[in-house]
Amino acid sequence: MPSLLIGNQYTEQMVGELESLPEGIRRVGGNTAGRLLWAARPGDIVVVPQPLNPELHRYVFELLNIAPDSVQVVVPPPGRFGTDVLSADRLLGSDFREQLKEHVKAANTGQVTPFYFDSTIAELAGELGIGASTRGFSFVDQNGASLLNSKSVFRAIAAGIGAPLADGSVVTDKNEATARIWSFLDTGRCVIVKQDFHVGGFGNEILGTGPDIQAIGASRVVPVGSWEELREHVDRHWHHYTNNGRNKVIVEHYSPDSVPLYAEAEVTDSGTAILNSGEMRMAPVFDGFVIPGKETTPAQRAEFLEAVTLLCEPVRAMGYRGLINIDGIVTPEGNTLLTEFNGRLGGSTHLHEIGSRLLGPGYAGRRVIATRNHWPAPSFGEALERLRTHDIAFDHDTGSGVVITCDHSRLERAVEYCVIADDVAHSEKLEQLMADSSSH
Repeated sequence: MPSLLIGNQYTEQMVGELESLPEGIRRVGGNTAGRLLWAARPGDIVVVPQPLNPELHRYVFELLNIAPDSVQVVVPPPGRFGTDVLSADRLLGSDFREQLKEHVKAANTGQVTPFYFDSTIAELAGELGIGASTRGFSFVDQNGASLLNSKSVFRAIAAGIGAPLADGSVVTDKNEATARIWSFLDTGRCVIVKQDFHVGGFGNEILGTGPDIQAIGASRVVPVGSWEELREHVDRHWHHYTNNGRNKVIVEHYSPDSVPLYAEAEVTDSGTAILNSGEMRMAPVFDGFVIPGKETTPAQRAEFLEAVTLLCEPVRAMGYRGLINIDGIVTPEGNTLLTEFNGRLGGSTHLHEIGSRLLGPGYAGRRVIATRNHWPAPSFGEALERLRTHDIAFDHDTGSGVVITCDHSRLERAVEYCVIADDVAHSEKLEQLMADSSSH
């Protein structure tokens, strides 16, 4: 059944006010919708906020061995943020809806797969007549996805089933938040303050009293020297923490030097299946993956996946169906903790498509995959030429090499890549060759 794929990577229900995002982050974030090409099948329709580089289009479909013209790529007219993101005004514009209706009818499209199933997508799917045939639609049609992208709801559900969590709490009052933060700082512990809704670590802030705290999974570190400094800081930033008073705030103990983990699972009527999992690379916010991992032990990763499976059960009982991405950490003491969930497609969804379609089922047991979201290159063509010149481009015969997964060269002179290697040592060698090619 052909699908309608919608690359709404940044929506107001995910990040709060889109105006608060720096223009460059918003634009590049919207451009990551190009990753959806890896999930497309013949007959599908792909809606993206910005025109895609034709070179990327041809490259992806050549590797996947499908005809480029078998997939329609559609860009709606600009909206209040130009072509940065798929805002509601673009997706629900009357002219675009009529255009999309014609495409859906001609392609016999039967379901919609957005990056995030917000109320805009639910309304659009209903108008297009493909809501009822989309799995789990009844749940998301009631704005259910917002529950599964809320850090406060995550803590409530995880705590309720006894899943391992960092010490912390959900607060709604400024004075309560200040007192809770100080209870950590006063005992020499760092704190991470999280907005209830945001992505990629951009809504997180670390507070600490010591020097040289590394911001892993947060946009910045704020040194706090006294109770008075903390009170002034919280008072000054409370509108930011709460999205102008609309949302809750999460206060948690932050463990420096922890290794961040993730897992992507599929929730179905019959149960939960782990599709892919590994370690997240932070620089200091999310910048890629290592699958299945190299800093943690197999036992630690197995413990994490056990907790992930446990957490998916109440999610399934709520009526959610589809992909869910769950994050966690392994602390320096060896403790495995869950940190958040996101009931939507994730940063590894396209990597699972690449692994499954280029390598076959069970690829994670045979290969190591290492990715980065920013490899400097003046153009897509230049990046591809480097790989071919150094003989490290992906090769179907060997099942290894480097794949360019998304193109940001016209926005920030960089591309995303995925290294597919025999083992960790091989992946490190390939990444070193990439670094060497950039310096020439």
